Amino acid sequence: PEADMWWSEPEGPEPLHGAAGFGENTWSKGLIAYGQNEPKWGPKHEGIHDFDSSGGHRRLSTQLPAVETRAVVPVPVQWPGLFEPDHLTCGPADTVAALTFNGMGAFVPAADSAAGHSAAFSLEGLVELGMVRGLSWAASKLLVVTTSGKIASCPLVGTGAQKATCSQLSVPSLPSSFGTAPATAIEVKTGSGLRVMVATGSRVSLLELHVDDEGSHWREAGSVFLPEDAQVVAVAATHDSLLVTAEDGSAHLWHLRADGAAVSEEASHVDVPTFDSRRKWQSACLLPSGKIIRLASTWQRSKGGASTLSSELLI
Repeated sequence: PEADMWWSEPEGPEPLHGAAGFGENTWSKGLIAYGQNEPKWGPKHEGIHDFDSSGGHRRLSTQLPAVETRAVVPVPVQWPGLFEPDHLTCGPADTVAALTFNGMGAFVPAADSAAGHSAAFSLEGLVELGMVRGLSWAASKLLVVTTSGKIASCPLVGTGAQKATCSQLSVPSLPSSFGTAPATAIEVKTGSGLRVMVATGSRVSLLELHVDDEGSHWREAGSVFLPEDAQVVAVAATHDSLLVTAEDGSAHLWHLRADGAAVSEEASHVDVPTFDSRRKWQSACLLPSGKIIRLASTWQRSKGGASTLSSELLI
């Protein structure tokens, strides 16, 4: 207990009265005994705690190594007027599509860092199916998972198209037990040809469409996990990768097999951006070049001194 609080004891090593973080750790004098069921506490062992090298802390446990982070760089982009995106998906030629909850979007050539322009588009027929909770870019269309659990297909005519008409896929809605949690859908080459990834807390379920005598329904074919304290804010996927973004901006990457299952339980790569209290991380996706691009809303100070919330792409 003395490692975490103040104390006052009638007997024992000095000091008898103190508080955590003050004074030398007299409870660890280079000797540690194990096993209370052993005679005289069992054989003695050398301790490794050192007061000076530990920064002067009385805590006896070792500290976990710090997670490596990297600085992210804003991508110059001129958003359409009054456009505040919520989701992000990566497409061909390092182009990304940013989308709002109600289906307003913008194509951004992320590879061309000097251009900074974007092309606005809209997804018609989507509002009737629900708000957007995740999307993926599949060949010449966007697959959109909505808050109602329905999945829509929205064909695209190039990245210069100003609108696309969406239609509901002939598949069951996602189970209501998932609520409106972040989710995405991808096309695969096996089974029903469709897989869905949906997050609950720090867990991401990989769903497949199963057909039996009672009809078709979604069932879990696997799952992957983030650290226990992580909260998923976005799920993005391609035919061979799954990228899960946590609330702290960390992006966790898994490789997928042809059937949409994860190659391993643990993420093959974790990319953590440098902490910035001004940013709220919203989404991320994996560019064909292998780079991770993120969407964040950031508090920025204007010339007049007022703070405004702006949407940023960071790579």
